[in-house]
Amino acid sequence: MKVTSSKPRGQKILSSKMKIKVPFGRHKGKKVRRPFALEPIGRGWWFDLSDGEWKPEYNGKGNMSSSYYAMTHDGFNNVWSLKAAKRKIANWDVPKGTWFRVSLPYVGYDFKIRKS
Repeated sequence: MKVTSSKPRGQKILSSKMKIKVPFGRHKGKKVRRPFALEPIGRGWWFDLSDGEWKPEYNGKGNMSSSYYAMTHDGFNNVWSLKAAKRKIANWDVPKGTWFRVSLPYVGYDFKIRKS
């Protein structure tokens, strides 16, 4: 796996342990943890919620997502660290060389991971 980031070595955030205060919505004022968001870069890949794999095109029926984020409601585990994101990408059946954007809930703290 090749991992790139725009931040220097000492400023990278590798896990989502900090809690963020929610400014609006149902949980307003509470502190919650936010998982990482994983999405493929490039061609239109869709995550099929019925079998848990990425598909190269939309099936037209629904039950698909363009990113892997907050999946506990759909029966999948959330990704809480960069190490977990790398393991998750390694297990998916996508072509080698596919790039994924791994986003944290903080602006500017993104990683790009290439499956090898």
